Amino acid sequence: MPTRLANLGYLGLGKETTKGTAAIPSIYVPLYDDSFKTSLNLDEDNPIVGNKYEIYQALMGARDHQGEITVLAEPNTAGHILNMLMTKGTTTGAGPYTHPFTFDPTTDPKSYTIDLLKGQMIERYIGAEASELGIDYDKNKMLLKVKISALKSFTVREIASVFTNVVTFKTNYDASPTDGLVATDTVRIMKASDGTTQDFTVTSITATTATLSGSPTGIVAGDLFFLRAQTPSYTLRNPFLWAKSEFRFGATAAAALSATQTRMEDGSKWSIMHKFANDEGEKRSGAFDPAALARTQGRAELETKIFFDTVNEFNRYMTAAKGSYVVRHYSEDTTYEMRVTLNNLKITESPIALKSGEILFQEQKQIATYDTADAQAVSVTILNNLSTI
Repeated sequence: MPTRLANLGYLGLGKETTKGTAAIPSIYVPLYDDSFKTSLNLDEDNPIVGNKYEIYQALMGARDHQGEITVLAEPNTAGHILNMLMTKGTTTGAGPYTHPFTFDPTTDPKSYTIDLLKGQMIERYIGAEASELGIDYDKNKMLLKVKISALKSFTVREIASVFTNVVTFKTNYDASPTDGLVATDTVRIMKASDGTTQDFTVTSITATTATLSGSPTGIVAGDLFFLRAQTPSYTLRNPFLWAKSEFRFGATAAAALSATQTRMEDGSKWSIMHKFANDEGEKRSGAFDPAALARTQGRAELETKIFFDTVNEFNRYMTAAKGSYVVRHYSEDTTYEMRVTLNNLKITESPIALKSGEILFQEQKQIATYDTADAQAVSVTILNNLSTI
């Protein structure tokens, strides 16, 4: 059995026209790690049947599909990640294009299909949306850490029969085993007996069958069918950098935007949440997969670490006074940017620890609250070279 190197895989994104209807991913993103998985949540049945053993039978449970990814933070990628978390407004400009993102009370974020190439098999997650976005730094480059849930997945399916170029699938995973397949998908069939493979393209599908570009030979019931790799191509700008990140503070968001930057210490970062009622999705009757990802409310937090000198910030903590930050992350020059506006921040923690031989720092945790004057608590603006997201 050959070893498989993770770096030969990829992450692909495809924006869906209809939530939960797969789109073949064509947006490729540099990936550092992922923890995505489908959980079957088997129902371990333990009835009183005159049996000493604990598990009498294990039944299919209501599934969930979720995990986290860490990807390179660059202007084009950031636009698509935010499109899964917040609602995009009207795009303006041309080179760069300006894309505003807010929490909209009537319009939910977009859903995406995610392909993760692992070895020779693709794990595909359909109806994927983000519930939390944070940042981290690897040396100088910025990374996006994203928490995602999905409605369904397509990984491997067991074949029931083949007639010329039409493959019929078993329904031991789902009554509609082709959910997640798309016409023109590239696929592979593997013989369970010896591991040999045959490659095809899907030309059409029904709920239980896939018509292929050719006729498989020697394939029998129990052989395996899965998605195989496409050829990825990347349309990226340079990443956002810690050295080109600016934290600007002001009494209001407007004042913060034009303020002189405050030089922050390493570890200063923000996070934005747009919560689901249940990260596992809504497990309604009629199917093993969740029926929806129901959104609730948004939230934004900021952590800052600065030299302690004046008592102004400590007073703001003690009095719960208002303050705003605009965090500006630049790529290349000031043409491409991710701008995070945090309105009406309240400091929840502001310790100043004494430790022999060390510099005094003020490490603050802050929460954005709704500002009636600005009619928002948080917004994000992306400037990149994509005319549409």
